Amino acid sequence: MSRNPVVAVVDAYGTARHLGPLLRERGYALLLVRGPEAPPHEPDDGDPAAELVCSERPEELLGAVAAHRPVAVLTGAPSGAGLADLLSEGLGLAGNGTGLSAARDAGPLPGEGPVEGTFHVNTVSLDGRHHICDIWWAPRPPGADLWDPAGDVELLPRRGERQDRLADAAFAALDVLRLRTGPAHCVFRSTPDGPRLMGVRPGIAGRLPLLARQALGAGQLEWTVDAYVGPEWFRMRAGRDYGAY
Repeated sequence: MSRNPVVAVVDAYGTARHLGPLLRERGYALLLVRGPEAPPHEPDDGDPAAELVCSERPEELLGAVAAHRPVAVLTGAPSGAGLADLLSEGLGLAGNGTGLSAARDAGPLPGEGPVEGTFHVNTVSLDGRHHICDIWWAPRPPGADLWDPAGDVELLPRRGERQDRLADAAFAALDVLRLRTGPAHCVFRSTPDGPRLMGVRPGIAGRLPLLARQALGAGQLEWTVDAYVGPEWFRMRAGRDYGAY
């Protein structure tokens, strides 16, 4: 068992695999927890992290994770959100609880008519305080993966009438779903009456956090790590406009 404090990440695959290096830079050991919907994944070479496969008996997995004494349980890919809720609640750690896990997993909301393009709002929250990491416009109609737009995307400035409406709507949706801690991704369709919410998904949002890192120097990945292991730093900076980091 590592002497460094341990952070458990549920479903650390895809873009969420970049959480591991950020946590190790902060001096944390990484415990990978693989849920039943996650593809097999292996720790990076030299990574001392252990991987736990989700058991059909959650209490067994909870005990196995508890043995590592994690200081935090993070949602990696969105598939891990429900299990992260279960583990954090069972271990008495910061999280969103299991009361609304089913509602959070409901998927995209129905909409009327074709979707010409989508807006994407990435957030990270801590104890109910929400921060906008980045806002994107994807002009192409969404493909099979609504949450990870294909083709070119445009990073919008943080401020503007449209962006302020998106931010307010995203915050309201997070509050309804009681997503008080951790990363989330909100998708809106463009309508003549303004953006309309299509869905909210807890977890790290496709490739957009990597694009935000390139454009801004920090994005949802970095803010997620701050929320869990650097809360004072998060609170000090939350609410600032990106581009002013």
